[in-house]
Amino acid sequence: MKFPLLKRILATAAVALAILLPISMIKGKVSERQARADAVVAQFAAETSGAQVIAGPFLALSCEETVMEERQVLHAGKADTVREPATRPCSTAYFTPRAFEATATAPVESLHRGLYAIRLYHADVAMRGEFDWPDAPSLEGAIGREWKEAYLVTYVQDPRGIKALTSATPTAKAPASGMPAVEHFAIREPLGPWSQRKPGSVLPFAYRMALTGTSSLGIAPVGNANDIRLSSDWPHPSFGTSWSPDERRVGAAGFEARWRMTGEATGGESGWRQRLARQPLAVPDAGVTLYDPVNIYLLSYRATEYAFLFVLFTFTALALAEALAGIRMHAMQYALVGCALAVFFLLLIALSEHFAFAHSYAAAAAACVALLTFYLRHPLGTFPRTALFFALFVALYGSLFELLRSEDNALLMGSLLTFVVLAAAMAATRKVDWGAFSLSRREPA
Repeated sequence: MKFPLLKRILATAAVALAILLPISMIKGKVSERQARADAVVAQFAAETSGAQVIAGPFLALSCEETVMEERQVLHAGKADTVREPATRPCSTAYFTPRAFEATATAPVESLHRGLYAIRLYHADVAMRGEFDWPDAPSLEGAIGREWKEAYLVTYVQDPRGIKALTSATPTAKAPASGMPAVEHFAIREPLGPWSQRKPGSVLPFAYRMALTGTSSLGIAPVGNANDIRLSSDWPHPSFGTSWSPDERRVGAAGFEARWRMTGEATGGESGWRQRLARQPLAVPDAGVTLYDPVNIYLLSYRATEYAFLFVLFTFTALALAEALAGIRMHAMQYALVGCALAVFFLLLIALSEHFAFAHSYAAAAAACVALLTFYLRHPLGTFPRTALFFALFVALYGSLFELLRSEDNALLMGSLLTFVVLAAAMAATRKVDWGAFSLSRREPA
């Protein structure tokens, strides 16, 4: 070939691109295992209880109105229109507390189903506050309207998680007839007829609930004035809910968080009435998600994102060894080295499902570094060259681990590493006569 160096570069580049194919297949395997883990957690939640959100209590008042209805009657062979009063039910009205306080302590239990970890919490929730007993309803076009029966209703996202419930609210002796359609409320307490209490009087309430759930816990700020406190022994909370906490303390022993907000921030009573009228019920809440900082599938996937740097740096180092030390490497040797680099990512995901991620990473990296050093010992020829490549591989795997640990600085670290390698290559080859090197690559006749 007239340009042997160009042929060499193209062959090496083709091998490097071919190595990225199995790496992309390994990346797909990581995504598949992540989907499987999510399915196991979802199945566990379906069998026990899932993420929990509590909204309430609300004061629900059934309503009855009197309107004038027209009907046709026959009189002396003629149809006359007659207007007469008729009674019919009207929409249930919901009222929010003027003050609402909630405290929840949620110790977390770590379970396993097969290879997959599940976070289950057992929350002790206490809620208290008070309502202003509402006035008589406005007529709004009816000739008569009145409140009938009163209830306290509370929404719990997955009622199967309610293990115990006590109430100190002064409720009626027995449920009244005509319970309104409140299918999405898990807790319903009858208070008796509206007329038993004086408008403007205060109705206190107090609940204590043992609640089990997975993944997250949220409490909706339903009052005009709200004070919500959550605490747990889980040291990695994520407060990515509708409102960030006003106060938080996060440490190795767990976290504490507190939210304080007014009805103006939540939309007030009118906003909650609009939400309760929708199906399914969408509840903004103040809460926490049990974040797992060592998600092995996320870390493994991120590791494969930097696989091209492994191939680039290793092949560049081998090419420099050819240019500076005069060794000769066949394309098949490049391919086998690339395969060893790709197998590292497969070992990483397989080991991390059984052991701690850091230990799995160290074991997979040690195995691949040992294999690569053993294989390159013969073509490199001398011990110093082999030791140099051993140090290169150790630096590569160490740098990748630091990239995985520092997600916020990953781009910066990766860019600096690439620049350093490029600068080292340019400095090492600044005196190379590429014309003479190209002629030396010619095959003998």
